[in-house]
Amino acid sequence: MSDIYAIGDIHGRADLLEALLGHIAAIQRAGSSQPVIMFLGDLIDRGPRSPEVLDLVSSALDRYPGSRLVLGNHDHYLRSLLRDELAEDDATNWMDWGGVATVSAYSRQPVPNFTGIATEIRERFPHHIGLLNGAVTHEVAGSFCFVHAGVRPGVPLAAQTDYDLRWIRAGFLDHVEQFDHIVVHGHTITNSLWPEIYQNRIALDTAAYRTGRLSAAVIRHDRLSHFLCTGIAANGGISVEEWMS
Repeated sequence: MSDIYAIGDIHGRADLLEALLGHIAAIQRAGSSQPVIMFLGDLIDRGPRSPEVLDLVSSALDRYPGSRLVLGNHDHYLRSLLRDELAEDDATNWMDWGGVATVSAYSRQPVPNFTGIATEIRERFPHHIGLLNGAVTHEVAGSFCFVHAGVRPGVPLAAQTDYDLRWIRAGFLDHVEQFDHIVVHGHTITNSLWPEIYQNRIALDTAAYRTGRLSAAVIRHDRLSHFLCTGIAANGGISVEEWMS
C-alpha cells in the first residue's frame, strides 16, 4: 500500500515545494513504495513563483499515479480567468488576496488587462489549463478525505457544495463531532503555524508563503504516521524534517 503525502497550501513557494518533492523522491529511491501525493490546493498567489509551482505539481501528478490536485479557492480564480469566467468582483478580490503576484509572474500585461493576461498564459502555459481543469473537489482514500477548506457538517460528502469544499471555515473548524472520514485540509492558517491534529481533522496550512514552513501529512497503512515540514536555515538553505506534534 502506497504512502500518501498530503501537502498543504503552497502559495507560490516553488522553492519549498521543490525541496519537499525532492525529499519524497529520495525516500522512494531508498526503497519505499511509490508514493501518492495529494495537493490540497492554493498552489498560487502571495509567493513569487506560482507558474513554477504548477509545473512541479503537473510533473508530480505524471510521475506518481493516483496522485491528485484538489482545487483551492485561489486556484479557482486562475481557472476562471483562463475560462473567461472571472467576474469583476472576483477579480478584485483575487488581486487583493495575492493574485497580483501570480499574474505578474505569468504575464507582462498590466493589471487589470485580464483579457491580455489570460491570452498570454494560454499561449505560454497551455499545460496549466489542463492541470487546473483536471483538478478535483475532494478525494477519499481509506479513512481519510482530502479537501481544500473542509466539509459542511451533517451533509453527505456527495452532496457537499464546491463552494463549501473550497471556502468553509465557520461550522467546520468549530465542529467537534466525528465526520464520516478524517478530513485533511488546508485553507485556514493554523494558530501554531505547525500542522495541527484534531479528533476529526488534520490542518496543514502553515502559512508557507511567509513562514517558509510547507507541511505534508504522511498517511501510512491508513493512519497518520508523521509530518514533513520544510525549514529555512540562516544561510537560506531549505531543509525537510520529520515532525510529530
